[in-house]
Amino acid sequence: MHLRFLGTSAGELYPGIWCRCENCQKARTGGHKDRRQSAALYVEPADARAGGRGVLIDFPSEIVRQAERHGVDLPGLEYLLVTHSHGDHWFPYLLRWRARPARLCEPGQAAPREFGAPRFTPLPTLHVWGNASVEAVLRRELGDDLAPFALEFHPVRPGSTFTAGGFTVTAFHANHDMEREECLHYLLADGDKSFLYGLDGDTFLPATRDALRSFRLDTVVLEATFGFGPGRNHRNFDRLLREADWLRDEGVLADGGQIIASHFSPHHSPPHQETDDFLRAHGVVAAWDGMEIEL
Repeated sequence: MHLRFLGTSAGELYPGIWCRCENCQKARTGGHKDRRQSAALYVEPADARAGGRGVLIDFPSEIVRQAERHGVDLPGLEYLLVTHSHGDHWFPYLLRWRARPARLCEPGQAAPREFGAPRFTPLPTLHVWGNASVEAVLRRELGDDLAPFALEFHPVRPGSTFTAGGFTVTAFHANHDMEREECLHYLLADGDKSFLYGLDGDTFLPATRDALRSFRLDTVVLEATFGFGPGRNHRNFDRLLREADWLRDEGVLADGGQIIASHFSPHHSPPHQETDDFLRAHGVVAAWDGMEIEL
């Protein structure tokens, strides 16, 4: 299993779009690891580093540039998991451009010139999984008929288990925006390795902890949005490290497993090297855009 981090920022991006605070200014003049785009992850089976069998987790507005920069073939994408409906994780406007006319052409051929369309070439069906709020946003954007977009939506609730791209996927209830929607964490397993993607969310809910106790995970990705700050609805460094201790103490993290932090806010988390130095002292790695992990 291969993990590719396409983005590791919280919603305001890093540096913040409209901010000139100390951290944002350092990021603008610092190295590439200091500049982060919205959080997204691409996961590939060990035997399929090419061919479109990977699974994308989340779909932010920057996904086109992220895919180009980090070598993900969006036209070949077949499997998309969406954690929740917030705009930095779910931007289905870009899916409008999958619509096609009745007449197609083969890849590499000239498109018909007598009428327009977003695309003229065939696409594999894109299977999208998400909660009810994710579906509502999608339907508002594309309407009820998803066939012209070569897209199928699959509703997910906490506790759901399904197959996507050769992975067995299990959804867990995330401790995030609890009164508005059922945000989700996703666990992907390929029969050999497994990992949990835990964005967005504060300390695990009791039911989620109970469910996780039956797993042995090789990698856990947890958010660290609020860094050294006190904010809630997301983790800060203190609650991230306590969660890491719980995963180790309960044996949920397999021997030799790793914990990776992502989803950093520039106003609470310092630039990459300082953040990584602090977290590594506690056995946690800070992810960066373009980071790749082989499980």
